[in-house]
Amino acid sequence: MPDYHTGYQPDSVAVIGAGNFIDGPLQKRLQRVGFRVQLLAPSELDQLRTGAIVINAACCAGSDTAAQALQVCRDLAARDDYSHLVHISSYQVFAGGARKRYDEDDEPNADSDTGRHWLACEEALAGCRNLTILRFGWMVDRSENALLARVLRALLSQQSIAVDDESRGSPVTVADMVRVMVAVVQQLASGAPPAGTYHYGAADSCTALEFAREAIERAQSFLDEGSPVEPEPLPEPSGNRSAVLASGKLRDVFGIQQRSWRQGLTRQVELWLERLGNGQ
Repeated sequence: MPDYHTGYQPDSVAVIGAGNFIDGPLQKRLQRVGFRVQLLAPSELDQLRTGAIVINAACCAGSDTAAQALQVCRDLAARDDYSHLVHISSYQVFAGGARKRYDEDDEPNADSDTGRHWLACEEALAGCRNLTILRFGWMVDRSENALLARVLRALLSQQSIAVDDESRGSPVTVADMVRVMVAVVQQLASGAPPAGTYHYGAADSCTALEFAREAIERAQSFLDEGSPVEPEPLPEPSGNRSAVLASGKLRDVFGIQQRSWRQGLTRQVELWLERLGNGQ
């Protein structure tokens, strides 16, 4: 890779990957701004470059790899050969249901298996030096099991889909997550405060049903004329677990502005239609 003379200290970033559609865009954007990047699987921590900034995205892999992700956090906590550790976490550390925006001063109170997993990973890293935790809102397109892919799969197969219309969240696309992660790393490598917990979610909230309807409307422009699938609310109430994140601290410290979840959605829809059309 060419020498960009970026002035970053350090100029090396090790990404502990999620094994899904976060890894590639994150690696490419880091390289585009001039970092030397290692993309490591959770089993490859022994290859981590000394002094690098570490981005730990292992917890974003999904519930099937929860035990492995927790072990990665424990292994990272046992070493001190990196300069900064940026850990990717989730709004799900909160049980939700409150009519408020959750900020960094709110005490995590996870009450689901998934939420407890996210929280356990944060707690495993609590003693690490230079630890930055980034809690993101609802990750809508990180894998084939996330909402966007499920909605588009139903559309392509002309099958009905029912989704939640009670709980509100602050969705985040992979493209926006990557934008925020890289901006934080750039500033850490330029002398920004090295430790803290920060929240990021979309500037506007929605329910899963509202998101699904918008995604299907965007998808219609890429498909032949036909009867669009109309998403429906869940037949049985699932309870209000709204968890909208306040992002003011991230803006104040790093200058990172929120974006609407609608911004860039058409491109994400197009990418997923291509993936699903190719059988990925």
